[in-house]
Order: sequence, then C-alpha cells, then structure tokens
Amino acid sequence: MTNKAKTTLNFVEVMQQLSDILGESAPQQYKAVKYILDHPEDVALKSMRHIARDAGVKPTTISRLSKNLGFNKYAEFRAPFVQRLTKPDTDFVSRLENVQQQGSKNITALFEQIREQDIANIQSSLANDKLLELLASTETLNASERVYILGLRGSYSPAFFFHYAYQLFRNNSFQVETSAGMFADQLRGISANDSMLVISFDPYTKMTIDAVDYAAKAGAKIIAVTDKLSSPIARQATHVLIANNRSPSFYQSLTGALAVTHALITLLVAKTGDDAVKIMESAKQQLSDVSAYW
Repeated sequence: MTNKAKTTLNFVEVMQQLSDILGESAPQQYKAVKYILDHPEDVALKSMRHIARDAGVKPTTISRLSKNLGFNKYAEFRAPFVQRLTKPDTDFVSRLENVQQQGSKNITALFEQIREQDIANIQSSLANDKLLELLASTETLNASERVYILGLRGSYSPAFFFHYAYQLFRNNSFQVETSAGMFADQLRGISANDSMLVISFDPYTKMTIDAVDYAAKAGAKIIAVTDKLSSPIARQATHVLIANNRSPSFYQSLTGALAVTHALITLLVAKTGDDAVKIMESAKQQLSDVSAYW
C-alpha cells in the first residue's frame, strides 16, 4: 500500500494495524505501540515528544513507527486520532458509505468479502495456539462459586448466548443487565470466589470497564473476550481470549466472539460431571411442561 493510501485510514484501521504489529515489535517499538493503544486520546492531545516521554522511548521511535506504518509525517499519523475526538461518528459513517459504494459496484464481490472475512475471523479466534488459554478459562469457570456474564451494547448477543447455553447445564450463572438502573447493584457481593466472563470490543463501553475494575478489586477472576491484548478489559484479566472482529461492513463482526463463547461452552460441558446431565434433564422437562417448543 502506498503512503498516500495510508494517510486516508481512519482511527479504527490505524488502531488495528498497531494491534497487528504489537506482538512482532522490537522492545522500544513495543513500548511505543502499547502506549498508543492504551492511550489513544493522548496522541490527539499531546505532542510527539510528550508521547515519547510518557511511553519511555525516544521521539525518533515514535517518528519511525509512523513512517513504518506508511505515513509521510507524524501529523498524518496523528490526524485520525484528532478526528476521532472531534467527530466520533465519522468512522461508522465513512464505513457505511464505503459499503454502499462497494455494493453499487459489485454486490457479489462484497458478499464474498463478508464470507471470507467471517471464516478468517473464526479460524483466527479458534487457532490451535488458543486452546491452552481456552482450557485454562474453563478451569477458572468450573472452580467459580458464581459466574457473572457481562456484554453490553454490541457485545450483548455473544454474552447472552453464553449465558443461555451455560444455564442449561449449570445453575450458578448471572447475566449482568442495565435494565431499571440496577447495573451497579447486580455486582454487589461479587468476591474472590467468583469469576466474570466479559465481552467487549473497541469502542469499549465505559460501564463495562467500570464493572471489570470493580470485579477485579473484589478479587474476582476476569475472563476477557476482546479484540486485542491492550484492551482495557484485558488489563486486569486472568485470561484473555482474543476474538477477531474484522469486517468489510460498517460494523465489526461478532463471528469470532460467538466462536469463542461456543468453544467455551463445549469445553465446559466436556469437563463437567454428572451434575450437568441432571440439570440438563431437569431443564428439558421444565421446558417441555410449559410447551416452550413447537
């Protein structure tokens, strides 16, 4: 990709590129990338020298990083961060317009992009090297007295899916909701004996971050399903499960998150004893008694 094309990238795309190179960066560049991922607002509000100082690197490291990403000048790299603060809805609008343009030119090609990207999301999210962390997460969930489940806004659907499937064979789950203004009340009593499965992607919902902070301070173990290691919900997590959420559409894909939660449920069932069968049989009978299914 040419430098000219790079400078047209929006905030979400620049952050995704930074996330992609984080694990492959040399020590000094790693510190710079990690700081920018954790403090994107600082890039918009502070000078390059201030960013370098706070990140613990030399200004040349920041300058070199922006050039390595294809930007001619640091100001061009900074522009999407500034735009994000002044026009927070621009990314979604531009993505929506881009989808409309693609669809008007070649709807078949757009459909193929959607299919290929969602397949890639699942393959990345459930790659072989993710199994150990998935198994460790199931051990934590199995050992928990109570399992709190949290996913707000766009992350609600994979969180609800996990809760619905989980309560069919275990009876210690609790999905945290925002209805009736009882969000904070529902976290009362969470302790070191409990765990919280939390799902969140950029842009992260502040209530989710606050809930994770509260749960972590109470000693609860956090299982974070998120888009990158520098995610604010990953900072205090016992386990981090990276779910790829890339999409050619205007909104992020949830196929990776659904694949991860589905894998967690299946691995939990595989490790759960006879009690799970009894609870499932009871649930099946109860649903049959009330004619839940046609």
